[in-house]
Amino acid sequence: MENRKLSRTAGILDRVLKILQGFAIAGVIVSVIFIPLTLILGEKIIADASHLKLGAVTLKLAGDMSAWLDYPRIKASIVVSLICMAVAAAAVWYCLRVLRSVLRPMIEGSPFTAGISTKIRKLAWTVLIGGGLVEIGSSVSSVLETRAYQLDRLLNMDRISSVSFNWMIHLWFVAAALILFFLSWIFRYGEELQREADETL
Repeated sequence: MENRKLSRTAGILDRVLKILQGFAIAGVIVSVIFIPLTLILGEKIIADASHLKLGAVTLKLAGDMSAWLDYPRIKASIVVSLICMAVAAAAVWYCLRVLRSVLRPMIEGSPFTAGISTKIRKLAWTVLIGGGLVEIGSSVSSVLETRAYQLDRLLNMDRISSVSFNWMIHLWFVAAALILFFLSWIFRYGEELQREADETL
């Protein structure tokens, strides 16, 4: 009875993950299409250049933007952001693929089949490497975007003595990878117990 419930739940999850994989593929395709468009069309595609976001505050800028906006930098920032999106979507697609391969034996009612722990470890490495690349890319994109705006010309420098930037990389992917590594250890232990049980029968 428990195996039947597990199998049914795993089957539903597998179908949901398959749909999510489709969205991830679409994300990769859209990002990859927009990279050359940004490089070719240049300033025409930069529609939000007149908006500068500073935390929770968004400044709408007026006048001739070419006087204080570095278009090559803002373009590079958009390209780096699109590359990050493509990498993130590809990593999500691969993680979903691994998760579906983990669910396959569960659909058949056997959660501790040999090799599951290895797949979860692959998942952990993908989250660690993919998350790291995305965070680094996001930081580079933020630096390029902020430096594209000539803040010394935008701000009242009589009131502000200097402008400094503090960049921070979030380590969510490290925590997620550690949890997955721990889960892979639990599954490896379960696989060993399953093997011992099979040997005694």
